[in-house]
Amino acid sequence: MTVVGIIGGTGKLGGLFRKIFEEEGFEVLVSSRTTSLSKEELIRKSDIIIISVPIKSTIPVIREITPFIKEGKLLMDLTSLKVGPINEMLKSKADVLGAHPLFAPSIGDVRGQTIILCPQRISNKELYQKLNFIFTNRGANIVEMTPEEHDKMMAVIQGLTHFSAIALCHCMKDLNFDIKKSFECTSPVYRLTLDMAGRILNQEPELYADISLLNPITPEILLQYIKSAETLFKKIQTKDREGFIKFFEEASQYLGDFTEKAEKESNLLIKKMVSE
Repeated sequence: MTVVGIIGGTGKLGGLFRKIFEEEGFEVLVSSRTTSLSKEELIRKSDIIIISVPIKSTIPVIREITPFIKEGKLLMDLTSLKVGPINEMLKSKADVLGAHPLFAPSIGDVRGQTIILCPQRISNKELYQKLNFIFTNRGANIVEMTPEEHDKMMAVIQGLTHFSAIALCHCMKDLNFDIKKSFECTSPVYRLTLDMAGRILNQEPELYADISLLNPITPEILLQYIKSAETLFKKIQTKDREGFIKFFEEASQYLGDFTEKAEKESNLLIKKMVSE
């Protein structure tokens, strides 16, 4: 029987993957600060070793366990950064697979969710295909990419959207804006925007700090965001109507047909909100 060892398996994400592998018939071992099983003993007994610890702890844990890992094992991490952790895992003798589940573990299932995989050193292709099948068979959407592609993509998907949501709500706070009163005269689109921002701000700030601060590509992405915002601000400040319309149309043309799809999808959400 293939044995899966999860370092940090008592956390929310580690616990979800423990549940998945146990349901698939694997023996699952867990090592954390609250278990008696040491990391070294877990590594010795496991065929697949999964690291599921906070982002800032991932590389230190990899460095700690690398001397104990022999050939023939698969080393895998679940963090939202890939270049740094994968480079460290490649210093071991094991096969290396970077993974990033793009969903909150509170959802409780992978069905309909996206998992990014970065296979880097895979000598046991049968084991990798088995893992891939487990996730796809449970309804997950698997996307393969390089670590570099992943981190650049996440700098926008996570870093930029988190930055925008946090700045939006902090601006409202600094304006002493009556958020509760605003809901009495809000449009559904405003409410949806606040729903998404509120969802982010209902999470653990430590996690979002690490996502923003530890991805080295995020600052250059945010710098461009600030430049774009400043350009738009100047058009509003100078009452440049033609310039505003041109700026708006350029953004719309960039999204292309997705604008129509987005309107249809958001209409469904709005109708759902209004009916409740």
